[in-house]
Amino acid sequence: MFKILIVFILTLRISLFFFPSFKIDMNDWKAWSAKLATSGQYNFYSPNYFSDYFPGYLYILWSSGSLFNFLSKPINSLEFEIFIKSITTMFDIGSAFFIYKIVLRYNKFLAKPSFIFYLLNPAILFNSSVWGQIDGIFTFFLILSSYYLLEKKKIFKSSFFTVLGILVKPHTLAIFPIFLIHASKNFTKLKLIKSLVFCIVFLILLSLPFFPKNPIFGIFQLALKSQNVYPYTSLFAFNLWGLIGWWKPDNLVFIFSFKIWGVILYILSMLLIILPLLKEKIDNKELYLSASLSFLSFYLFLTRIHERYLFPFLAFILIASLIKKSKLIFSIYITASLIHFINLWYVYYYYNYVYSNPVFANNFFYNVINNNYKTLSLLMVVLFCVVLTFYYQSIYAKKN
Repeated sequence: MFKILIVFILTLRISLFFFPSFKIDMNDWKAWSAKLATSGQYNFYSPNYFSDYFPGYLYILWSSGSLFNFLSKPINSLEFEIFIKSITTMFDIGSAFFIYKIVLRYNKFLAKPSFIFYLLNPAILFNSSVWGQIDGIFTFFLILSSYYLLEKKKIFKSSFFTVLGILVKPHTLAIFPIFLIHASKNFTKLKLIKSLVFCIVFLILLSLPFFPKNPIFGIFQLALKSQNVYPYTSLFAFNLWGLIGWWKPDNLVFIFSFKIWGVILYILSMLLIILPLLKEKIDNKELYLSASLSFLSFYLFLTRIHERYLFPFLAFILIASLIKKSKLIFSIYITASLIHFINLWYVYYYYNYVYSNPVFANNFFYNVINNNYKTLSLLMVVLFCVVLTFYYQSIYAKKN
């Protein structure tokens, strides 16, 4: 039965490759891939050329474009889109495999279902196989990093995969406080310092081909430039800022600017998450829960957040729900997955259809979402409160 399900999932994913991609992103992938294949990495970032992505995914686009050129295949083609989607799908399968390995250590009965629960998640399916986005890639590195740090106690392997995650998406850093606190309690100071130095050096070395004129600070300057591309509150994300409306300038002031309020709320929420880690002896079950909360906090409270930034939360809340055997947390995984899928579909439909032809705005489902996105945003905030409460109860119930 399990093998039949895997065949079904693979068939489903491959069939979804032929659906229209998210035009804006896929056009970027094609343009960047073509430029990298012809000009290389050294001159890719330039003042008169737009690219706000980190080098990690650009290495994939460079190799993909080079392969298509070698085979005399057009990059601006459906074949290229299918190839790009298949790459992210392979990373999704890798993520599902390591979720399986993690859950297997705690619950043999739920290990195989965890593999299916992840790969059949509608939001993950849509993101990778239809939209053509890459959130599944850095999430894979996050899961590997967690596996080697928490399960295998191998800090340098964990650091290696953390850097790879950062190189794809800097949002990987949302989990850094959790990892740092755990590592500081379980490894010597010397080993911790060595791993941090390794991370910085490895990050710079892998970025070097893209920043030959500024090898030390190039990647950090790109990070600052990228986070200023969209200076708005919520960029279609169902988060706290969605309650006041999407795409509001985050320099609007209510005592402080909205951007500063976002940072304050994020710091306060992260303090609530990490305080038990500092004070109590926490096992891995709670650590996966704290990791999921850290991604949810990042998504909910900071400004300049896109709808897709919820993606890694789904992987970690799934792991936490299954190793803790919690029906409540698993129901939150299901609820958040459906909300995230709705969010992704709305943005996909808006830019692919409504943006170029307002007639498509008459779609019934589009209008239902358009009229209720603040309710869904509020629901995501409620889910955070529920998970945070469960997290505290789980930790202090053991103590008492």
